[in-house]
Amino acid sequence: MNPNLHGSAWSGFYKKTLKERQNQLKITFPDLFDPPSPATSIAPSVSPVSSVYSTPLTSICSSPISREYSEENKSNDTLNGINNEQFNYLIKKLESLNIDQDPFPIKGLDEHIADKMIENCVGTIGLPVGLALNFIINEKPIIIPMAVEEPSVIAAVSGAAKTISSYKGFTAVAPERNSIIAQVVLLDIPQNSLNLAVNKFCANMVKRGGGVFDMSVRRISRTNNRNKKHHPISSENFREWLVVHLHIDVCDAMGANCASTVAEGVAPHLSELTGGRIGLRILSNLNVERMTRASFRIPLSLLSYKSYTGKEVAARIIEAYEWAEIDHYRAITHNKGIMNGIDSVALAAGQDWRAIEASAHAWACDGVRGDYSQSNNYRPLTTYWIEKDDQLADCRKEGDDCLMFCGELELPITVGTAGGVINTNPVYLYNMGIMGNPNAKELSMIMVCIGLAQNFAALRALATEGIQRGHMKLHATNIAFAALRCYEDETNSSRPSHDIMSVARRMIEKGSITLTTAKELIEESLPKSQISQCTHM
Repeated sequence: MNPNLHGSAWSGFYKKTLKERQNQLKITFPDLFDPPSPATSIAPSVSPVSSVYSTPLTSICSSPISREYSEENKSNDTLNGINNEQFNYLIKKLESLNIDQDPFPIKGLDEHIADKMIENCVGTIGLPVGLALNFIINEKPIIIPMAVEEPSVIAAVSGAAKTISSYKGFTAVAPERNSIIAQVVLLDIPQNSLNLAVNKFCANMVKRGGGVFDMSVRRISRTNNRNKKHHPISSENFREWLVVHLHIDVCDAMGANCASTVAEGVAPHLSELTGGRIGLRILSNLNVERMTRASFRIPLSLLSYKSYTGKEVAARIIEAYEWAEIDHYRAITHNKGIMNGIDSVALAAGQDWRAIEASAHAWACDGVRGDYSQSNNYRPLTTYWIEKDDQLADCRKEGDDCLMFCGELELPITVGTAGGVINTNPVYLYNMGIMGNPNAKELSMIMVCIGLAQNFAALRALATEGIQRGHMKLHATNIAFAALRCYEDETNSSRPSHDIMSVARRMIEKGSITLTTAKELIEESLPKSQISQCTHM
């Protein structure tokens, strides 16, 4: 286990300034954030790492500044990791060298690159990128970048990971084959093997060890248009769709373009065999062959939170989960919290978060899961339960001491680490590097662990002290910042940054977190001659 990615080295990270956090990343990942020479590309020079959880090839212990620290402190052994005090020394040393002339590379997308990525580009929009800490997945620590604008998401998931990692952390599994489905709609086609004919449309994927490996056919009965105003204009009178699924191994790619290319390429061949009319030819964003599961088990004694015992926390979380199982109004909010975490990692890593979100919500429906025994047709994606641990019982533990709180999340999740926009935007490469350059399978496990931790954090907060206490503190900071920006724009003057926290704190004390209140508090702190005329708030 690399101690520099977990534990005391990152204690108090949230208290550091933005610049100090950036410098800590530079020290931890010297290969990743080493300033490129003019001859190098804008993309970071990152050597592929064999595992998502591996340490970068040049670890913190081998950086020149780290070695200098060891010499000054008469220590030759930094292999066991460094603590927060040592990190602070290295950060200050890096600042004193005055070598940071270039902006930190995790920044907004260059407009010239953006203009090449989409049509009619007029600019870019930025999102904060933060780090989820305290994660141990399959016994290995990892730092996970998240791009999100919502307050308390990263704090909550890091807090949940700290609790879960205090025992054994997360266990995650994903299928060996990274596949995608291409759909071709036809009428009356025999289910013959067409793999050889199909693979010529994804020859490059075949060279990399992938390609079409299976085919299946689904017959779907046609129903009447549900809009009663619909007036049929087609003379076609078919009563069912015959949908051909082409199962494609896409290696480490997400596979959308490959699937659509295969579907369009093979459709005429299928039509020729059957004489049927070609319908839609497109990928499916739902792929139940790409299921990834994350889980954890933790003794009830380690679940204590605030003034609540571990047993109380466990019981309340189970109650909240069971409510979501029978009430789809609650279930959708329950699942939205899961996607807070997953979407944030997807955004930071250049993934198609819209496809991931759609697939997750489809999987929440009983009809997709194949479970028709429940009356509710939309259910929570996570499951929680309490079980007896036989090993603890064998050790003569009794009662609650033998009980484990368990959580699990399983999703069909389609991600890729090769191709797509990852190589277009340098920020994606840096964020992938922080995670150790995962392959597609590893990235899917990271994202499902994040989703499980996010949900656990939300349920724990909701079932105990509520979410507003922590959430509103950050919300008040955002409101105070907006009010100060307005003041500065209207008066052409600036206020010290510590005013933001002062205004936020006073809004919380007053119990009124609004722009109007923030404006009033700013004006109260100014001499009458300098009162803002910010009338547009």
